[in-house]
Amino acid sequence: MFKLKLATLLAITAALAVGCSSAAAGPTPGGTVNATLSDMKIAVDRTSIPAGAVTFAVKNTGAVVHELVVLRTDVAQDKLAMDMDEAGKMDETGNVGETGDVSAGESKTFTVTLPAGHYVLMCNEVGHYAAGMHMTFTVD
Repeated sequence: MFKLKLATLLAITAALAVGCSSAAAGPTPGGTVNATLSDMKIAVDRTSIPAGAVTFAVKNTGAVVHELVVLRTDVAQDKLAMDMDEAGKMDETGNVGETGDVSAGESKTFTVTLPAGHYVLMCNEVGHYAAGMHMTFTVD
């Protein structure tokens, strides 16, 4: 009787361990977003992605320096607050990652872990947001 109970207990423990390790080894959500920055425009190959590790592969095809900033915010993409310390820039509250400056013709890649929510992608070089370099991005 004791052997039967012990065998049952060991079988349940093994099944739970296998179930837990299988879930951890499953596919990683997230993915890659390819972004192109041109003069006063951001283009992406997808405007939504599953939550998880997200890699932004960014290419500047414009003639001037740009950047890609990822903000988590509930504010509409065209209603961000101005930065009170830097004229011509927007407040970056909610910044979860960015390229930094990307010179004309250059590329940069960065990866961030994004929970589900509403995001804004923007270029925050002086005057670029005001010129229209921003868009909504959703993480499911």
